[in-house]
Amino acid sequence: MRSSILLQLTVTILFFSTTCVTGQTINKVVFDPKDSTAGYYLAIPPASGKIKATLVLFSSFSRLEDLLPETRLPAVGYTNDILVVLASNQERFTADSAAMDRMSGILQHIAKTYQTDTATYALAAYDIPGNMVVRFTELTYQYPNRYPIRPKVLIGIDCNVDLIGLWHWSERMKAKNNSGDAKYILEKLTAAYGPLSTNQSRYAALSPFVSENSVPGNEQYLKQVALRLYYDTDINWYLQNQQVGFYDTNIPDGSELISRLLRQGNQNASFIAARRPGFKNNGSRYPSALSIVDEVECIQWITQQFGIINPHTWVPPYKFNLPANWGQERIAFPIDFAPQIAYKGIEDLRFAPGWGDPAKEDHWTYGFLWWLEGIHQFNATMMKQYMEAYYSGLVGRNITSRNIPVEKQVPTQAAFKSLKPEGDDKETYNGTISMLNYLNQQPVKLNCTIHVKYCPAQQRTAVFIEVSPQPYSHKVWTELNQLVNTFECRN
Repeated sequence: MRSSILLQLTVTILFFSTTCVTGQTINKVVFDPKDSTAGYYLAIPPASGKIKATLVLFSSFSRLEDLLPETRLPAVGYTNDILVVLASNQERFTADSAAMDRMSGILQHIAKTYQTDTATYALAAYDIPGNMVVRFTELTYQYPNRYPIRPKVLIGIDCNVDLIGLWHWSERMKAKNNSGDAKYILEKLTAAYGPLSTNQSRYAALSPFVSENSVPGNEQYLKQVALRLYYDTDINWYLQNQQVGFYDTNIPDGSELISRLLRQGNQNASFIAARRPGFKNNGSRYPSALSIVDEVECIQWITQQFGIINPHTWVPPYKFNLPANWGQERIAFPIDFAPQIAYKGIEDLRFAPGWGDPAKEDHWTYGFLWWLEGIHQFNATMMKQYMEAYYSGLVGRNITSRNIPVEKQVPTQAAFKSLKPEGDDKETYNGTISMLNYLNQQPVKLNCTIHVKYCPAQQRTAVFIEVSPQPYSHKVWTELNQLVNTFECRN
């Protein structure tokens, strides 16, 4: 069964049908022309064209097109370098081999079609079929050789996570005459796996976890996964509109799964009580609707898990003062005009009020922080190379736009020496940068001091670069030094 399913998914011809909605391009990608109802997925590539992560939302009983009006996840992903994909697992709600092979095949198809980094995949699902996505993620870690793509991030939206619990719920709802779904679920489960009373071990093998068991089960394979489970916790609404109490919702099992993962050492597992009710695209309230998710906050969390930095929306995990009347800018690494400085992180700049005015005494006075992933060591030679690459690139990007003639262009040169570390510095450097001031097209010599600090708890290196053409005795250096001195690793 496994080989035939995968073969079907990987050898089919690729078809595109493209739609543009509110600025977003939505590609309908067909991977199985024989399946007109579910043999495709909807892909919304990011605005920048640079895919830094992929979020795949699996559905089972809803048309993919009907989900788009229900959530802004594609729109927020579109502006944050995330490829968002909606895919169908057909009318399934258990993690049988056919469902798992189909999901794996779809993920591989997406990776091949969009040339994505398979280390930055997030999966999402909602309602009863959500247990399939959770179990699939467990299986990718339980049997890594079988699954080329292992999700690092997992999101469940009013998600059922206990198949045995689903059976018991269906029995209760059927007895109460309270749900048409209950009879359907019991019939489907019985036809596929037999009654729970005689096949408990089979149900447990298919379930992400079993809440009534006291020993670790399949959930132990989620220890390395960042997991969020979202639930609408408005119990009064359930009571008044569905006549069901707390224990007849997905909330107890979801909270118990998070509790077990926390006890097993996964500190990145969270139960999220939705801050807003869910509504389907027809306007009716529905606790399993995708709209219970705060899309902006969710996408920001995903980008944090993958170390993706959007300079415009990024919330810094450190304190770095912005003095009154000073300007600010953030640039993600690798810096486009200095790709030789091959780190991951962000550059956070602070510009003195007169930075851009050659007539001001604080002209070209500014400080900036390199917030770098990992713990790094430097030396004076490296600092010379980095500053020459940085300022050569900075000047180079302004030559054409500012019509700087060749005769005014001068080479960028830097010289640095190591100093005794100051305060909590791990390393300190002092030097000069000679370059073209592209603002007035005159040569300028900048004095520069560099401080290197470590933030071990966050596994980050903070490099502070203070720059000004003024001598160190000038008052502008008091303000620059204050930037460094007030820095804290955490807010």
